[in-house]
Amino acid sequence: MGHFDHIPVVAKYAARLGQCFSTTRAINGLSAPKVVTLADVENDGYCFTDGVGKISPFLARMIAAELQLRTTTAPSAFQFRLGGCKGILAVWPDAKEKEVHIRKSQQKFTATYNGLEIIRCARFSCATLNRQTIVILSSLGVPDEVFHTMLAAQLANYQAAMSSDEVAVSLLLRYIDENQMTINLATMIRNGFMAQRDPFVLSLLHLWRSWSIKLLKEKAKIIVEDGAFVLGCVDETGTLRGYTKSKAAHGQQLTQEELPQIFIQVPDRDDPNRYNVVEGICLVGRNPSLHPGDLRVVEAVNVPALHHLRDVVVFPIHGDRDIPSMCSGGDLDGDDFFVIWDKNLRPPEWNCEPMNYTPPKPKVHSRPVEITDLMKFFVRYMKNDALPTIAHAHLANADERERSVKDRKCKSF
Repeated sequence: MGHFDHIPVVAKYAARLGQCFSTTRAINGLSAPKVVTLADVENDGYCFTDGVGKISPFLARMIAAELQLRTTTAPSAFQFRLGGCKGILAVWPDAKEKEVHIRKSQQKFTATYNGLEIIRCARFSCATLNRQTIVILSSLGVPDEVFHTMLAAQLANYQAAMSSDEVAVSLLLRYIDENQMTINLATMIRNGFMAQRDPFVLSLLHLWRSWSIKLLKEKAKIIVEDGAFVLGCVDETGTLRGYTKSKAAHGQQLTQEELPQIFIQVPDRDDPNRYNVVEGICLVGRNPSLHPGDLRVVEAVNVPALHHLRDVVVFPIHGDRDIPSMCSGGDLDGDDFFVIWDKNLRPPEWNCEPMNYTPPKPKVHSRPVEITDLMKFFVRYMKNDALPTIAHAHLANADERERSVKDRKCKSF
């Protein structure tokens, strides 16, 4: 499996062991790639390249062929395992032939086996709201009528899709799920199965509608059409403007020139084979979000040097702090981020202080970690797992208190 003797923290030791059991797919037609080591980009204790490296366009095409992906172009990024390395590899032209550029933050341990294994590829799926995100947006000034209108429109669309082929195909191609099953269902409807009242396809369509309404009822999973849910990577060209702590008063809107920049290129709503670069004010975040500073207002810009990156959100490599760590303490080793450019969901309040997600120092063992330590840790972890309780308590307190998620009690969670 690898060499873990250098890890004195039980929790991290267990996590590194679990890394070997990730569900991956080996690229059989490829011998061990040529590994080039890169330095991480850090500033003021924050790592801007935590978990993200590079892969050559040639290797990306090989992976796409091995995985039999039905795309005209290879994906722009891959979540991977390579021996003791893990994270994201983004396609960059400066990586040649069979080169894989690995950063220090991606090397977790050393292992004898160094074959490239792929967990998943960069894909486009729709951005969605949930109860936590709605509460934060509401506290930042987005009117409740916006959410009611979106919910009513979505329910009406689901009902209309049951009797109209065109509406069903349009919704399935717009409301793309993470596994892209809706695309397969839309293809079957286009081929005439719904017109022939095929019982299997009809049952799938009804299941899709019922499951979607269930998520709306239980989690308020409202789909945002002007949004995307994609992997994150970093701007290796250094073109994008980074985050700088503002001197403006808390809650005051910043000028567009003060906002950090991102780059995102997504499929056209009417033609999935054509891609459009998003430009303008956007909202970036990740799930779960509990703090008002977890949702960041940024400016999406068009950078020609980044046009080869699709279905990913590209963050700046400069600034006082990296944007992913401000989004619920995220990083770039496989986290998904939602990007929303719907003007109705743009909050009036932009300048929220991000939370400090620096973890406390872990307990370090003075001796090598043993299996009994892992067993005790696992039992203790199961006993103390209170995340669902915390999420419900946070939601209840946010609803009860006048300042919602900005209240001191909500921030203490």
